[in-house]
Amino acid sequence: MSILMNDATSVSVSILTRTNELFGITQKRVASGKSIFSAADDTTRYRVSETLLGRSGQLSDINNNISVGLATLETTDKTLKSMLGLVESAIDLASKAQNEGGVGTRNAATTANLDETSVVSGVSIGSRFSITSDGGKNFTYTFNSLSVTWGEIANALNAANIGVIAEFIPSTVAGQTNLRFRSTNGEDFTFDAISDQNAMDDLAGLTSPTGQVFNPNNLFANGVAAPAAGETGFTVAFGGQLTGTGAGVTLATPIAAGSSIVFEDGNGQFRTLNYGVATTVAQFIADVTAMGAGTRAELVNQTGGAGGPMQIRLRNMNGGNMKIVAASGDFAPAGALGMGGINTGFAAPLAPNNALRLAYGQQYDAIIENLDQLVANNPVPKGRNLLQGENISVPLSEFAGTPLKIAGVLVTAAGTLTMAQAGASWVNDQNIQISAQQAREAQKILLELQAQFATFNNYIRSRYDLNKAYQTEAKTQGDELVAADVTEESAKLTALRTRQDFAVQAIAISNQNAQSMLRLLGQ
Repeated sequence: MSILMNDATSVSVSILTRTNELFGITQKRVASGKSIFSAADDTTRYRVSETLLGRSGQLSDINNNISVGLATLETTDKTLKSMLGLVESAIDLASKAQNEGGVGTRNAATTANLDETSVVSGVSIGSRFSITSDGGKNFTYTFNSLSVTWGEIANALNAANIGVIAEFIPSTVAGQTNLRFRSTNGEDFTFDAISDQNAMDDLAGLTSPTGQVFNPNNLFANGVAAPAAGETGFTVAFGGQLTGTGAGVTLATPIAAGSSIVFEDGNGQFRTLNYGVATTVAQFIADVTAMGAGTRAELVNQTGGAGGPMQIRLRNMNGGNMKIVAASGDFAPAGALGMGGINTGFAAPLAPNNALRLAYGQQYDAIIENLDQLVANNPVPKGRNLLQGENISVPLSEFAGTPLKIAGVLVTAAGTLTMAQAGASWVNDQNIQISAQQAREAQKILLELQAQFATFNNYIRSRYDLNKAYQTEAKTQGDELVAADVTEESAKLTALRTRQDFAVQAIAISNQNAQSMLRLLGQ
């Protein structure tokens, strides 16, 4: 449809054009929420707004860097807490190890490196391995194979329930184990003479505090042969014992009439054996045994030397001292048996439970290793590990001032934390005590490190919160300076839409009027 322009139409078109311009501006303000879009709109407010919004952005960037520092400190704190937990466990292990050493046991351990898979070497088919407890219970293993292991023998002995068990314990040499024989009922025990010396020589290092010198070749039978006269076995004894000076004694050695001996038995009672007629060593041994008073008389190869010589021995089976208070005849110092006059064989202290101590020590050493691994694997952002001596620098403001520098500490278990005494050395109270002291010192050092880093954490956290508040405030103020009144602009938008409609209607009416006039004039 053509539009006929006249003054009214021209005014309406002009109004419609301006209304459309204002409509677009108002619509933009409503959509964006801003009333100022450039310096041309309002130079002062626009410039101040941009300054405030710029500072808000800078503070956001600064806080991003601060958050990395906070994450590093918080992760480090968690690692230190884990390390403290391990150190507390280490202190507990040291305490347990000391307590285990307080209760001794009757035991004898090898120094040879033996484990469950070690084959018993040099034995013959039919040769034996035999142990008898002082209570008379016996275990005898007869070899029916040349590939029997010490683990098989240990299992069989332990199943026999004779009051003696075999167990494999950590050695003081890293990575090795020793075989230990231990009394479970408080009795001494003997490796019997019928045991094959070829099996017994695997057990190098066996000792007895009041027993004999361990010499397998001279104390045990050779293969399946019967024991020789001087091969009397090896007794693990902790009670006091007295050995006669008479050499070459046998069961048939005579004891002259008028010989007597007075001794204190294993129960603390005085006992007297007075022989009015001649007798033999065999009868003397039988008489002491018949008393059932915790004292044993026996023939032994005390020195472990070749061929004996055998001597008579009195031994306290209950772990106390062995006392002879009087002796005469063949029991006198110059007699055939030479038991001595007033004499005391003192009991030995029970052996500490080093097996459990060393087992706890292995756990202690594992903790030391784990402490170093925690340090190495501290999961800090950007690879800045404060516990490996690496430093971090944290800018705290947007004004490019001097950043806060946090110095790291090179932490090692054996160095910084002082835990240098290994659990593998826990075979005596002194070494365990050193480890315990070092662990307690490590605990103190870790707590100090926690406090040191926590101070930085608290300070940086406060600055982070302050920056956050400034950032929010600056952005709010910057936005408000250029913000539009959405309610007002919405009302304008409605008014402009109405004006726009009126202008369009006015143009249409004006156009219709012009056309009507032309028709009237015959155009």
